[in-house]
Amino acid sequence: MGEQTGRAGELEERWQELEEELGIDRLDAFFGHHRTSLAAAKARGSLHEEIEPLIRDTEGGPFAFLDGVIASAANYMRIVDAEFTDAATLRALRALRRVEYDEWIPPFLAFLNKPVPDMPESEFVTLLEKITMQNWVRRLGRSARLTAYFQMISAIREGKTAEELRKIFRANSRNDEFLELLGGELYGKPFDAAVLLRLEENAQDESVTKTYSGRITIEHILPQALKDDYWKSRFDAETHRGCVHRLGNLTPLSGNKNYKAQYYDFDRKKRIYGERNKKTSFDLTKEICNQPDWTSDRIKERHERLLEIARRTWFIE
Repeated sequence: MGEQTGRAGELEERWQELEEELGIDRLDAFFGHHRTSLAAAKARGSLHEEIEPLIRDTEGGPFAFLDGVIASAANYMRIVDAEFTDAATLRALRALRRVEYDEWIPPFLAFLNKPVPDMPESEFVTLLEKITMQNWVRRLGRSARLTAYFQMISAIREGKTAEELRKIFRANSRNDEFLELLGGELYGKPFDAAVLLRLEENAQDESVTKTYSGRITIEHILPQALKDDYWKSRFDAETHRGCVHRLGNLTPLSGNKNYKAQYYDFDRKKRIYGERNKKTSFDLTKEICNQPDWTSDRIKERHERLLEIARRTWFIE
């Protein structure tokens, strides 16, 4: 009886350690991600029903299971708090956190819990960002997205080699389709701001670390409507339709969207961009202010240049 009481007390102490590591409000989210990082499958029951067989199947019983959970919780908090020193890892993690879903966390957690020899953290999280962004832009359904993540988790859990894991990323990538979609109309898509912010980061040296706070809006340099004579003299209706919502004509701005300013001529817009950039500086916007004119040729040149940055950022070779 005394031994059972002692073991129960030890379990309780370890559980308290877990609560202190995560905080009560994060427990459910963590356990959902942890379960997936072990099972590589969709949950089919309650969290309690899903966790119970994992405890039962763990060699060493509940104590060994809880030891694994505590170690996993520490890695989960590394993800939540971005506790990484490598610049490439931090950039990729910031990009992942802009995605509208968090299904990428379980494979990252699986990798941190069981690192793959000859694959640095920076390589894994960079590949994870690439496949996640590709699948987001391709608008894959949840089942298709999860299939790729479950393949990664299974490979990690089974002790596959780094090259076998790389093959999974390559097999799930669709580089050309992804770039073609980015080259179409970007504005209004759920990923438009995430794409622009990532390109903003990757246009800079890796030693530069920027964080963006406050409201960020997407500005059409060529306005959505041709009201000012400046724009009417340079764009006909057909050219306007082909340019206005594409990557080359979009730039990030800090603050709320200024609807009064959006139809102004180019010089007046540049003055507004300069004022906004004093609050939060975007190089993609700063370079617009250095242009003497804004024409369809300038939009096309910028569009192709940004697509090349996108190709370097997200292609899986």
